[in-house]
Amino acid sequence: MLPVYLFRCSWPSWWGAQLACVMAVACLAVALQRSGVFKTEADEDATAVGLVTHAWAGLLKQQGRRPHGSFPVEKLLEAMALQSKAGLSLGPFMVLIAKCDDANMRTIRTWWEKHSRPSSLRALAEAEKRYGIQQAPKQLVESASLALLWATRMQAFWLGILRVLADGGMAKVHMPSHATSIYRSTVEPYHGILLRGVFKTALQALPSRSEMLRRLALGSNTDGTPPPEQLAKLGRELRRCADVTARTVAVLRGMLADLSLTDEQKV
Repeated sequence: MLPVYLFRCSWPSWWGAQLACVMAVACLAVALQRSGVFKTEADEDATAVGLVTHAWAGLLKQQGRRPHGSFPVEKLLEAMALQSKAGLSLGPFMVLIAKCDDANMRTIRTWWEKHSRPSSLRALAEAEKRYGIQQAPKQLVESASLALLWATRMQAFWLGILRVLADGGMAKVHMPSHATSIYRSTVEPYHGILLRGVFKTALQALPSRSEMLRRLALGSNTDGTPPPEQLAKLGRELRRCADVTARTVAVLRGMLADLSLTDEQKV
């Protein structure tokens, strides 16, 4: 069985293996960025961001006025997969994020199936709470809820990147430096010294803001410069995606808070 996620695991042996995996992927990302040979499939072109927006908006609509997390687990996993795929267009560093996303999705699915597939994400979290996953204050054991908590932290990092890309006033921002600031406010507080070093090093592989926009507009395998109207459309998509993503993070964290499911241990 896979561990909960790449950042954290219940046993030292798992931790050592996953840390080695994270470091290897980070080093590969930096090397590929510098060599210029990194390629990602992009069959959505400018619609990739729009697909992510549509997926998260669908979850929020399905929940409506019901309690936080009142939507199917399967739909959540589909939306997470779309977001992860869209992020890959931004450069090799996002391979590291995608690996973490994949591990979190696998863990959520594993525990959903172990609890006989509850009808909603909230029902799954409630089942886990009854199961006793809150071992101590601010300490969860391996579970879908713990994987979801880490997923929201990585989603908050992605949201920060979205906001930079959507803001035309940040055209000259230095992405590696700014992304490092986003990391410090979203994920770093829960990382130990080793992972902080891995991530801060890997963040230096991020391309420029203009290159990120070009890749999202045309696809990472396409050369050339997108026309102004295509960039304008992408800007609108990014703003909508940032808004819906922020609301989704609030809903997911709201559900965990409702159920008093918390974890602040560093890994």
